[in-house]
Amino acid sequence: MQLPSNTDLDKAPRERRRHKLHGKRGDLFIHVRDDGSERGYVWQHTGGDIVRGYQRYGIRCRDLSAEAVYANEASSPRVEIPRIVIDTMQIVSNHLRAHDVAAFWRLFAEARKCGINGDVHSIRLGDLVRYLGLDSLLRAKQALVRLSSAEMTLRLNQRGFHGLVRMYMLKILHDTDDLASLGGSDTLYFRLPAALKAAVLESRDYTWVELNAMSRFKSKFTFPLYLKLCLAAGKDKLYRAIPVMTKPEFRAVVGMPEKTQTSVLDETLQLVCNELLAINGVRKRFPIHIAFADGRVTINVGRSSKKLREMKPAWIAPKVAAKLLRTVYNMPPEARVNFPPLMHFRQAETAVGVPATKVFDHWWTDIHGAKNYGIGAAGMEAQEFLDLIARVGAEEAFENWAEARDFGFVIDDEEVEQTAAVSVVRGLPVSERTALPALEQWQPQTLTYDDWMLKIPVALPDVDEAVDVDDAEIPF
Repeated sequence: MQLPSNTDLDKAPRERRRHKLHGKRGDLFIHVRDDGSERGYVWQHTGGDIVRGYQRYGIRCRDLSAEAVYANEASSPRVEIPRIVIDTMQIVSNHLRAHDVAAFWRLFAEARKCGINGDVHSIRLGDLVRYLGLDSLLRAKQALVRLSSAEMTLRLNQRGFHGLVRMYMLKILHDTDDLASLGGSDTLYFRLPAALKAAVLESRDYTWVELNAMSRFKSKFTFPLYLKLCLAAGKDKLYRAIPVMTKPEFRAVVGMPEKTQTSVLDETLQLVCNELLAINGVRKRFPIHIAFADGRVTINVGRSSKKLREMKPAWIAPKVAAKLLRTVYNMPPEARVNFPPLMHFRQAETAVGVPATKVFDHWWTDIHGAKNYGIGAAGMEAQEFLDLIARVGAEEAFENWAEARDFGFVIDDEEVEQTAAVSVVRGLPVSERTALPALEQWQPQTLTYDDWMLKIPVALPDVDEAVDVDDAEIPF
């Protein structure tokens, strides 16, 4: 028998066996076992597919100093925190207070904005005081002193840091006399731990956390649980379940000492749950449901993807906008309050892929059917749908309706891809807003392009829809 030469072997085609998930990295694979049970796996990204922390911006806001304010009800900046930090971070020192921990994450956000790989970071003391909502500059300085003497641990596997690493949470580059002389307009210089910066720079999994939500926590034990809920809310629905916790497990999650008295543990558990449920307004990125049964705590969270009001509005022709505005303006006042501003319909077009005029028709039809024929909408009974509009207003009800409504096609239920350098504009901070007169629901703010026809109600019947308007003249 004659064996093939090496040249023949090189020329012979080789049958390469590839994994069933070849080319599908990042996709979800459901494995069905022999007993019929299922388990999900994610084919992880490798090499150039991974977007590391040093390639991401790490902050989502327009002006961090103006928006990270305790009294700001118009917007809430978000900071990116890696999963490895959320899962393994433990504050060892026991002398910290709630606003001390909030101050640490505010300094962390400032470092992310300026570039966390820098050696020294800076912040104005006045920005820190406004974020914490304190009435004294001295209390902010005392929080910084406590942070500089507090220690924390991280479990890492990064270059130069392996295993459990213990470090000081903050290093202030001022002596005691210098810190005491600083005013609100003066700049504070500080350093973050090198291990923490390494964890951020090399991280590939992360979550977005509402910065203004953390400044309102009154218990320092609320922070670790809230960060874990943010991480769970950003995952796929299959992985969003929070394990049911007993009281000892809850104590371990929030970092309470093992010898904590039962009465203190019960009081802390109730306080933490109340603070999580009290998150509202623009600071509430996802719904939280907490239940107690048989000494166990069950927490369910919703998804934290983009809300409708954060979507980029789609372009609409001026004559189409005039037609929709005239339609609503000619309605009786009791019917007009059921319609959100035109901007919401344009944002819904971006969210669901249906033209704004079609979304408007669907909304109008559902309201008409619920009022006159008792037809339900978006999975709700007719009266439930109408009560929702009356209870929370047309804008929030429209947002819930657009998410649940079937527009005749399949809506992609995947999570919104989190990319670098994304700025979400939700409105001006409270300090920059002016007092507005009481207006109707259809015009909740000063008249803009969306409501430009309302400026001339007498001339509405004379509007010529065929007028050709140059796009450059439209104040987008």
